[in-house]
Amino acid sequence: MVNIYMGKNSCYAKKEGIYVSSGVMDLGRAAAHLYLHLKDLERRKTYDHECNEIIMDFQLFENRSKYLVKICIEQVRDRNVCSKVEELVNYVIKYRKLPEWALKLAQQYIVKTISIEKFL
Repeated sequence: MVNIYMGKNSCYAKKEGIYVSSGVMDLGRAAAHLYLHLKDLERRKTYDHECNEIIMDFQLFENRSKYLVKICIEQVRDRNVCSKVEELVNYVIKYRKLPEWALKLAQQYIVKTISIEKFL
């Protein structure tokens, strides 16, 4: 099973050339995931854990977004941090956009890869 969004070996790294930097699911990484979830929802496609292209509908968007809170609770174990993640998730689900502060934070956690063809 491959991580969809996080890490240099994720589906997003392989298929899209960007990924969320590895680490625990803090507010910054949650914001970065939400940014990519919104991108997927807008274009109506995403990947499964085998990197197959699938449809991103609102239900999958909502499920993936809410799952970030569960991951935060398991990894960070800080009620303050995870309540902020939950607030952000609820905002994004309701308004289908990131607040400006979260967009700036997300950008700090998104890594762009470069292919050798583009490098040369």
